[in-house]
Amino acid sequence: MQWLIRLVGIALIYLVVTNVDWRDSVVRADLTKLRGEIVGEVPRKWDDASRVRFRELAGEEKDYAAADLHADQATGVPEVNEGIVRIVKRSDWGVLLAGVLAFGLITQIGVLRWWLLLRAQDIRVPYGTACRLTFIGFFFNNVVPGPTGGDLVKAVYIARHSDKRAPAIVTVIVDRVVGIIALALLAAFVLVFKLDDPRYRELAAFIGIFLGGIAVAAMLFFSRRIRRLLRIEGLSGKLPGGGIIRKADEAILRWRDHKGAVGVALLLSFANQICIQGLMVLFASALHVTTSTGDALPWTAYMVVLPVAFIVSALPMLPGGWGIREAAFAVCFHYVDVDRNPAIALSVVNGMTMLFWSLVGGVYFLIDRGSKDSGAPTATGNSEAPR
Repeated sequence: MQWLIRLVGIALIYLVVTNVDWRDSVVRADLTKLRGEIVGEVPRKWDDASRVRFRELAGEEKDYAAADLHADQATGVPEVNEGIVRIVKRSDWGVLLAGVLAFGLITQIGVLRWWLLLRAQDIRVPYGTACRLTFIGFFFNNVVPGPTGGDLVKAVYIARHSDKRAPAIVTVIVDRVVGIIALALLAAFVLVFKLDDPRYRELAAFIGIFLGGIAVAAMLFFSRRIRRLLRIEGLSGKLPGGGIIRKADEAILRWRDHKGAVGVALLLSFANQICIQGLMVLFASALHVTTSTGDALPWTAYMVVLPVAFIVSALPMLPGGWGIREAAFAVCFHYVDVDRNPAIALSVVNGMTMLFWSLVGGVYFLIDRGSKDSGAPTATGNSEAPR
């Protein structure tokens, strides 16, 4: 199954790479597509006097008016496509660099969230340890190929640092779930004010189904009456690995008594996601991302589109979500009239930023591998025998 998932991810990368326009192109009125290079600027607001100068691959240059070009049926804008190469060349590299550095600071919100969840279970690891293990998780999520995900590696490491192994491992799951829920709730909040816009209805349906599914799953899992009716405790003991399942089940149920900690984690997740989306708006500004009509994309559009794209790209196909993230960005940004090429360029910048910071986790991992006592428990707090 893992290999099948990887093959799907590779297929998505192939589709993205082969369908994206690396070079500039224009589509003439007779539907002939020419590839080459746009000379100068592309008119953002087309009228009868607007012209775009285009140099074909053979070297021939020609000015094209709106009447010479095929117009997009939805927007009426002539099809002049800026390729990935042009988008990257025209980007503001200083702003991109500032965004990459800012991402390292934003990650600390996520580290703090997990550290507080650990403390809620009386697992007292130093903040620096939580930070180190978080970056090691980044490394395995974004760099290392294979079935071993970053959350699994982080769970194994934190279990080694605590005598409360089951609760420690479950904090990784809770941390991940709370972050995804916050992401979807932010989109839902903005969508409440956008339901009259037909462009957002399919995205609203996705978010609604996603949150509804989580609500139903939580109700079924945490309801004492339903658990007794389904005899969950007895059933878990009969499954393969039933002992481990029972311990994890008991550890998750303990979070019913830590609603305050979950609430704080949810607030930190909101702050984390708002910062990340602000960072993506900064990247979009550096890449000069606009709608197909040349208008700036409002921040509310990012608040809706990005959560859907990030939720989809969280599917474990390839390290870092490569392939599925680019496809998700292309599809989701299409709903708000952003062309495929700038949307994919934005996705690639996001992926490269995470890849850069994941290398910090690689350094931590190599240091841990070289440490003789890296697997020794170091946490303090109330002792509890593993169950």
